Amino acid sequence: MTIGKKIAAMLTAIILTTLGAFTLYFFTIYNATASELSKTYTPFSKKSNEVIEATEPLTILFMGVDTGTGSREDDWAGNSDSMILVTVNPDTKTTTMMSLERDILVDISKKNGAPSGTQAKLNAAYAEGGAQSAIATIEDMMNIQIDRYAMINMQGLIDLVDAVGGITVNNTFDFDISIEEQEPEYTATIPPGVQKVNGEQALVYARMRYQDPEGDYGRQKRQREVIQLIVAKLLSMNSVSSYNRILKAVSGNVQTDVEITTETIPQLLGYRDALKNIKTYQLAGLDATIDGVSYQIVATDHMLEMQNILQTSLGRQAYTNVVTTAVLYETLYGAGAETPDYTGNEGTSSYYNGTQGSAETPAVATNQAPAYDQSHTAVESPEQAGNVGAE
Repeated sequence: MTIGKKIAAMLTAIILTTLGAFTLYFFTIYNATASELSKTYTPFSKKSNEVIEATEPLTILFMGVDTGTGSREDDWAGNSDSMILVTVNPDTKTTTMMSLERDILVDISKKNGAPSGTQAKLNAAYAEGGAQSAIATIEDMMNIQIDRYAMINMQGLIDLVDAVGGITVNNTFDFDISIEEQEPEYTATIPPGVQKVNGEQALVYARMRYQDPEGDYGRQKRQREVIQLIVAKLLSMNSVSSYNRILKAVSGNVQTDVEITTETIPQLLGYRDALKNIKTYQLAGLDATIDGVSYQIVATDHMLEMQNILQTSLGRQAYTNVVTTAVLYETLYGAGAETPDYTGNEGTSSYYNGTQGSAETPAVATNQAPAYDQSHTAVESPEQAGNVGAE
């Protein structure tokens, strides 16, 4: 394989990794890179590689994890600060990124996929049983099979942005973006307007929510934006030294169940064109306060719409009925309950030669819901319906 092809393979792998989970990397220096990448490989079980081997549409769960410092950082304990479900379809040459609101009320699944008997916010699944529980919970909630996962901690995001030489963001607020009041260890700020930012600034930009009128939805929009900006920088990279910096940024800051070998590289290259057309979506909820705790409750029509976006993005038949372990709005308040419209839920971003297109997700309407009846049970589970991952 020529150096040019090696670099192209690595670039494609890096882009796939950044989008879906920082999972797919090639190497220009075999031994050194293999050693670094082995530190990221954390499988739960021996999964079949048939999907990747056949270059079929792929579903990846990407999680940004707040591990803090000290022992939590070492054992990856903490909270899943962000969850993005990514589909990559080499047939339609399209990639879909869907942010999952972390405060959605859902039945939490155990590591083995069995119900835990607990209803909680979606991000509690990671605390229940790590990535395995988070994957099982999201599979049941979205009625989909997740092929691969990857997690990156906050230091990984900082290091990766620094490794690509920074990114350019546009602070559309009329104030400096800062999270120092909530997280004193991060003192960086981003002034209003177009700014080139380093790794810590990018993290601050992606994490701020208390000053954002859109709250967590605004934060999730900026998280997707940061990922897309990193992809744009990766597409424009052409030096071996840059790839080495990225490998160092990934090592120790990423966990994934994608194993990189010389045999899989040609297969991974088959996904490359799908990365030039990125569509972004938001699984959103409606405000509800239950026993003094705030949640997001998903409406039935919106859940079905988002599930079918994922299904069709993979080239599969759309569902006609909702099958989910999320607690639905109509389940709580009755079939006739009026819910606001979820409008403007899609953004599109096209990349070519490092050029970024638009990626905009307008505000999501919210509604204050009445008190929750704790005796209510959740809707039918995917296991009961028996059609998870149905084609």
